[in-house]
Amino acid sequence: MVNELSRKFLHAAGILIVLPIFYLTVQQLMQILAFLTAGVFVLHWYIDFRQLRRRRINDSIRSIMETFGEKYDEASVKENEKFEENFFQAIKKEFLRDGEQAIFLPSLYFFSSLLFTLIFFGKSYLFFGIIALTMGDSAAALAGKYFGKHKIFWNREKSLEGMAGFAVVTFAVTLVFLAVFPQLAIFSAWKLATFVGVVGAVIESLPILDDNFSIPLLIAIALNIAAAT
Repeated sequence: MVNELSRKFLHAAGILIVLPIFYLTVQQLMQILAFLTAGVFVLHWYIDFRQLRRRRINDSIRSIMETFGEKYDEASVKENEKFEENFFQAIKKEFLRDGEQAIFLPSLYFFSSLLFTLIFFGKSYLFFGIIALTMGDSAAALAGKYFGKHKIFWNREKSLEGMAGFAVVTFAVTLVFLAVFPQLAIFSAWKLATFVGVVGAVIESLPILDDNFSIPLLIAIALNIAAAT
């Protein structure tokens, strides 16, 4: 329970990313998100595909050393790999649920979703996707874990209680956010907060792409459609 609470607290703390967005131009933000997406992609390959990476790099080093008549120290390599693996397993224990494997893949989904949202819909749409993903998704996970008794028929891993937690928390945080920054309201604050909460809860419940990718981008798409009608 403590580990899950700490994980979701860190997840919810991601809402702080909205603060620097206010002070960055679209071009600056695009460059930063592109850099973060590329950087996380490299880390994802380096860590989450470490078995493949080790095999390919070790085979290459072995071939080079044998070409020059040098001895390949297999024992030393295995010792280093064991140390590296213990380090990565400690990270996984703190940040991932049981059964989850990828450490950096959620971050890759998140930054790429924000990048696509920025490119196609503009900076103002980023805020609502971030609120829904950080606060709403965390609330849904905790509400579903500790109170979820009524499963959703289209996704048996989700519950009505989780959806309700997502909608209520996202609605409340969005409403407070718009009270502080009313210039970001695409339409009426109450309608916007309700829309983001309900639509976000539905998106989060769908058994489709990873939430870190689908929530920010699909909320931006839905908001854009709603604003145009």
